[in-house]
Amino acid sequence: MAASPDEIQKAFKGLALAAARVRELADSLGREGLLKGMPRRQEDALRQLLLDASRDLERTQQVVRGMGGGK
Repeated sequence: MAASPDEIQKAFKGLALAAARVRELADSLGREGLLKGMPRRQEDALRQLLLDASRDLERTQQVVRGMGGGK
């Protein structure tokens, strides 16, 4: 069963809210606070994941805006 446009939009909005919470946490702790005590390889991996998530969030927001009928 395929998801309806409303279900897809709701999922994207949930993703955006989760990303906003992570951004708030990062702002409150600072970038280095998030990475504190991690080995260098884990820091690099986390930074890459955050970069990927940021790109995914931007694409998600573009899709949601497009589904809303206006830009």
